Amino acid sequence: MQYTQYCDNYDVLSDRASELLITLIQNKPDATICLATGGTPLLTYRYFVEKINQRKIDHEQVVFVKLDEWVGIPLNSPATCESFLQQHIVQPLGLRAEQLVGFQSENVNEQECERVTEIIASRGGLDLCLLGIGKNGHLGLNEPAESLEPFCHISVLDEETRHHDMLKTAANRVTHGITLGLKDILNAKEILLLIAGEGKHDAVENYLAATVTTTIPASFLWLHRNVSCLIDGSQYPDK
Repeated sequence: MQYTQYCDNYDVLSDRASELLITLIQNKPDATICLATGGTPLLTYRYFVEKINQRKIDHEQVVFVKLDEWVGIPLNSPATCESFLQQHIVQPLGLRAEQLVGFQSENVNEQECERVTEIIASRGGLDLCLLGIGKNGHLGLNEPAESLEPFCHISVLDEETRHHDMLKTAANRVTHGITLGLKDILNAKEILLLIAGEGKHDAVENYLAATVTTTIPASFLWLHRNVSCLIDGSQYPDK
């Protein structure tokens, strides 16, 4: 079942999304939450941190999981998903190191996939996975293809993804990523999908058509039983 809400603007979307995260933590203080990175969830995380701190909500037992990571650049590079989450989640919330589970970005192999997968399993799976949709319809770094990987894997990036805004500061060209697979994502108890940002009209239109296809990996979310989809109606108005 998918609940879709068209929000008046990006600010309203972000506020609503942050409240959903807060509610989860209040209901389950030891929640395991998978987080996407990039421009779409940025304001959500800002509001989330502000509310956690202002309301003094206990988050000592929460564990956050990185959805994906770029491969081939140092983990401390400003371009990595690690740096993004450190800046916008870990440091402002004062999290302990073990409260962020993430992929390494250099010399990665299948053992790295197994390591992260085992940690998620040891916590009983993901309680919520917060996602965005890429300009090419990708989900995490599950790129459009004739066939898709179900589990955590090292992916070859689509040419469009190689020019992602996050990679503008990378010292070298990034061609691969490591990501949770579609089955890993669909195993989450709840999905929170945020649709915002420029240049995604084709991907969004194809997603909302509700036709499951490997050319739009995000379309596989229609197979999930519990998806909350928040859309920036100022950019993608309800038809």
